[in-house]
Amino acid sequence: MRRVSALSVTVALIVAGCSSSGEKATTAASIPASASAPTSAAPALPDSLASAKGWLAYSTFVRDHEDRVHLARVNGSQEHEAFPQLKGEVLRAAFSPDGTRLAVEHRPPNDGPHNVYIGDPDGKNARVIAECKLGVCGHEYPAWSPDGTYLATAVTFGRPDGDDPAPESGISIIDVKTGVERVILRSPTKEFQQELVHWAANGRQLVLYRWRSAPGALLPYEHSPDAQAAVFIVNVDGKGLKRLTDWKAPCGDPDWSPDGSQIICAAYPPYDFTTAQNGGIYTMKPNGSDLLALMKNDSQGLRPGHPRFTPDGKAVLYIGAATPNWDVAPRHLYVLDLATGRSTPVLTKRDFYTRPSLQPMP
Repeated sequence: MRRVSALSVTVALIVAGCSSSGEKATTAASIPASASAPTSAAPALPDSLASAKGWLAYSTFVRDHEDRVHLARVNGSQEHEAFPQLKGEVLRAAFSPDGTRLAVEHRPPNDGPHNVYIGDPDGKNARVIAECKLGVCGHEYPAWSPDGTYLATAVTFGRPDGDDPAPESGISIIDVKTGVERVILRSPTKEFQQELVHWAANGRQLVLYRWRSAPGALLPYEHSPDAQAAVFIVNVDGKGLKRLTDWKAPCGDPDWSPDGSQIICAAYPPYDFTTAQNGGIYTMKPNGSDLLALMKNDSQGLRPGHPRFTPDGKAVLYIGAATPNWDVAPRHLYVLDLATGRSTPVLTKRDFYTRPSLQPMP
């Protein structure tokens, strides 16, 4: 796993400097005290989640440490595996806005090409979309457009070299009905890698994050102890790329609120910084201003990551690791009630949970 030295996230994160597109990033406000961490005595779930009728999707480890998508009710009942017919790993589930379809990333055995599949909410009737071939491309992190007609994905180009990434990475938009793909961003991975894209409610913009080596680093970013991450927004035509957070913060794993008023991100994105001592979940306006802490961890506390708004925008689902090292169990699923600031355990049966997604219901 990639490992870094502990960087500090100060009480006043400054979002400043020039973006890679040449635009200025905005300045953030001071960060207040964080919301309370979950307690050992689990309180009741917030009403907005307790009354949810849809499935809760997440990834969890099974069979020789394979990552597989599972579905369960919010009370943990009726848990079962989705897309069991797909061999290898199935992860990063995303429900369509109307809740009738589920998109997942599939990683076949023996380092085959990564592809996105769409199926029914129970994983049946699965089909690949805009299929990638080995050594040509790979699709990851599917995200639905607000009207359900497109999927945005992170895309790689070329064949990975051992533990190193493919030569190029980008963001693409795929027409779900026709499979026609349009690449809107594309860059060498030696500069940075682009990941985890989500749509704005208006359907005209995307939020994503990039990670890279620190300037002057002797190692490439995928092995660098000083790797950096930043949140960006871009128009769906690939224009208007703008960096919202400082590379040194660092923040990633962004999501856009259902009403379009806020973007959230996780400091020290777990995929990149597995031993970070500081972290948290932050919120900002879509222009990058008013960066505020929803919750933070310390070297002795819960480390939050993978934040995702619930469909009604009243709460944030997230994964909480019991230690700063993301790869050490337990890593459970929690919900943060935005009205009260209270954080509550949701699913704790398994040792590891990853990337929650709640099914929208009419």
